[in-house]
Amino acid sequence: MVESKAWDWKNITSETWLKPSEESFYYAEKWRSEGRKRLLDLGCGMGRHAIFFDAHGFTVTAIDLSEYGINSLREWQKKNDTDFRTVVGDMTALPFADNAFDCIYSYHVVSHTDTEGIKRIMSEIRRVLRPGGEIYFDLCSKDAWHFRQCVGDRLDENTIRFVGGPEDGIPHYFADEANVRELLTGFNVNVLRHVQTLATPLYNATGSHWFAEADVAKEDKRPDFSDIIGKAVSGRIDRPKGSAHPRIPDMIYPVNYGYVEGVFAPDGAEQDIYLLGVDEPCETFSGKVIAVWHRYNDVEDKWIVTPDGADLPGDDIVKAIDFQEKYFDGELFR
Repeated sequence: MVESKAWDWKNITSETWLKPSEESFYYAEKWRSEGRKRLLDLGCGMGRHAIFFDAHGFTVTAIDLSEYGINSLREWQKKNDTDFRTVVGDMTALPFADNAFDCIYSYHVVSHTDTEGIKRIMSEIRRVLRPGGEIYFDLCSKDAWHFRQCVGDRLDENTIRFVGGPEDGIPHYFADEANVRELLTGFNVNVLRHVQTLATPLYNATGSHWFAEADVAKEDKRPDFSDIIGKAVSGRIDRPKGSAHPRIPDMIYPVNYGYVEGVFAPDGAEQDIYLLGVDEPCETFSGKVIAVWHRYNDVEDKWIVTPDGADLPGDDIVKAIDFQEKYFDGELFR
């Protein structure tokens, strides 16, 4: 699989990339009327669609490989006085939980890979979409001038890596209808359109794309934490009550926050916990897990621990951890 490469957004000056695409207006209304709320802007660039869908009431998560693009989006968020999760990450390995999103909007993005890469990307999309979750995306078409003329280095039968220009070194996967339908195995295809444009925003050449709307077909499985809740645990408190977040000085911990020694979470670090029912700062803890806060738009879950395993009302738990969890999209499991 070819290595992913981010767009060089700092050298993109066209205002095209700051304005929502025309299709986004339709999908904002469609998905809102269908009750879809959790949305992933996959390959958000500098954030034009993330900002747009946030303004239309969606719980947005935005991801892009470009750190410059994500930083630009964060500045845009400050100007708009809005806040939603933004992530620098690779679409071939999405850092989100299974079944995290109701819908995914991905515009001129997923083609930036090779044949092996696009298969991984579609597998990841299927994983993070909820059963019945919907994606709208596009793929470069083999009818495009760039593919027919092979402008760049051919990496495999479907892929050309561009040379020179604003997309220098970026691979592009090109598909015909059979390729698109094969990639959408495990989805119900609702819309498949082949669109040709006479000039693209980056090149004065014919551009052709497949646009697809599809719902994922898979079994509905809720997270199961029955093997964790009630478990006796112990560990260290590295962020005691009253201390400041190591990277965000304005965030003061109203509860003790630490980790279970020897138990590792999917992010590779030791499992984080909130210690409730302790009014003083402490260095270590022991107790029982009474609940799990499951983050959808992340790979980390947070265990809720009390010293004696005493239960607490769910609303009290959510209120106690909201100082940090309000920046994520999650749900309490008990």
